Amino acid sequence: MDLSWLGPVGTFLAAVGTFLGVLGGGVAWWFNRIDKQRESREAQVIQTLKDRIVELTKKLQWWEKRDNRRTRTGDKWREQLIEHHIKPDPSEWPEDPENEQ
Repeated sequence: MDLSWLGPVGTFLAAVGTFLGVLGGGVAWWFNRIDKQRESREAQVIQTLKDRIVELTKKLQWWEKRDNRRTRTGDKWREQLIEHHIKPDPSEWPEDPENEQ
């Protein structure tokens, strides 16, 4: 029985194994790269949302201060009217509707 064909077949299988190893390494590198890009985008989105929360919190604080300042001013005007026996219109401060919150 002639076994001289085992050498070329073994070489071919070794080459195929090497090719598959390189191909597998390339695929693994490609998936790692995609994963890193995804993580980078997620981190950017998270940071953008955190920045937006800070911005909106500052804006909310400004609006609350403005509202409080106007309410205090309105209270002072109202008290001046009452002190001078002028009936304010409306006689009571209007309530904010519950569904506006």
